[in-house]
Amino acid sequence: MLSQLPKSLSEPPESTAQASGFCRVAGVDEAGRGPWAGPVVAAAVILEPSCVAHEGRRPWPSLGVKIDDSKRLTPAQRERAYPVILERAVVGVGIASSDTIDAVNIFQATLRAMATAIDDLDAQPDLVLVDGLHAPSVRIPCWTIVDGDRLSYSVACASIIAKVLRDSLMVFYHRLFPDYDFDRHKGYGTERHLDRLQALGPSVLHRMSFRPVWASVSTQRVEAGDEEATTGSDASAVPMVVATSVAA
Repeated sequence: MLSQLPKSLSEPPESTAQASGFCRVAGVDEAGRGPWAGPVVAAAVILEPSCVAHEGRRPWPSLGVKIDDSKRLTPAQRERAYPVILERAVVGVGIASSDTIDAVNIFQATLRAMATAIDDLDAQPDLVLVDGLHAPSVRIPCWTIVDGDRLSYSVACASIIAKVLRDSLMVFYHRLFPDYDFDRHKGYGTERHLDRLQALGPSVLHRMSFRPVWASVSTQRVEAGDEEATTGSDASAVPMVVATSVAA
């Protein structure tokens, strides 16, 4: 069996894996590394061999819906694919909260979410295909793939599951903290999000270790005439500001 994926691929990674003796292959990807608020979500997806397209890397029509890197799909395409993947595949999910992200950093939190997603699978894979350069610490062989969500069918499916689930969580959080417009920007660093953050301060969902978040608190304190805010205090010393408008 190959210990790592060959640098030059002549066929989909799933086919290479199966030819190398791995029978049950899982694809893993995440959504939400960059946002200023909300969790990072990872998904692991195992497809039956018959579900994996062998006629070439693109298109991938095996599930009857468009499958691709979630960032290259429209919201409607992701929403159509999501229930089909859940019905036709074994799916595991891992979530790392903003508190975890602040405690261990976004990189480690992402790897933890991936490990949780793999552990959440009802069937243990023989091999894990991971999007990116780094694999989680699990007792299963892992192949990392740069642009894996574009090259691997199962990783692309995982990217869709992670993205749709995270977006739905942010829409739910909007009901709890409507003034932040989480349903519009999903926690990402948009101009609208920055405006809300500077006006309201961070909520309990915000990642205090991210510079725009703790900087917004420092800005508020300066505007309020707090001289201590100008002394360069780090994020750990920034008080949490909790949103006051919570829907019932």
